[in-house]
Amino acid sequence: MRNHEVCLTCDGLERYLGEDESRVHALRGVSLSLEAGTVHAVVGPSGCGKSTLLYILGLLDQPDAGHITIKSEAVSQLPDDELSRRRNELIGFIFQFHFLLEDFSAQENVMIPMRRLGKLSEDEMLDRAATLLESVDLGEKRARPSRHLSGGEQQRVAIARSLANDPDVILADEPTGNLDTKNSHRAFELLQRIVQERGKALLLVTHNPDIAELCDWIHEMKDGRIVNVHPRGTRPEAISR
Repeated sequence: MRNHEVCLTCDGLERYLGEDESRVHALRGVSLSLEAGTVHAVVGPSGCGKSTLLYILGLLDQPDAGHITIKSEAVSQLPDDELSRRRNELIGFIFQFHFLLEDFSAQENVMIPMRRLGKLSEDEMLDRAATLLESVDLGEKRARPSRHLSGGEQQRVAIARSLANDPDVILADEPTGNLDTKNSHRAFELLQRIVQERGKALLLVTHNPDIAELCDWIHEMKDGRIVNVHPRGTRPEAISR
């Protein structure tokens, strides 16, 4: 599903970290746009600003300058309580470490963001979590405690959890970093299918050049700036192996 609807834009993001002599200019005028149904990779060396960008786009931190718009709504300068609510509604997160509650079932883990938002009844949450787990081929394991799932299965639960509140944007920080090659590609293909079928936008930070080259767009960062943007099908030398 690609209808050219813009899910997220950011314009001129600036961010400083630290104080005095240790002050670092972490983001320098970063701008980008994510369309529905597209997958974007952010690549670059450690310390180039990738994670800072992800946290700011995820409304977990605020920029010192610049603006973020999600589905035509300016969100970067909202009050804290409203920011938290809109983050839960608009954005899904996937991390390198799945951060599942190991004694909770897969279904209960997927329900956690729904509980935070508080819009659905218990039965509605159970049904939605079951449906999302079916979509990642874990319907038959929905009652199993997450500690009894394999690493690949745990990351698929995390993918289902990121969709719990039907967000417009999914942000992923090294989502395949702890998986072997087979499970890395399976997790990525699953994310790619969900993004395309459901009209989401996915931005992922990765050091894996094979995963980056499968994305629709590759944004290369250096010293807090996006220095190059490559469409899928190109293999720039900057994506080093």
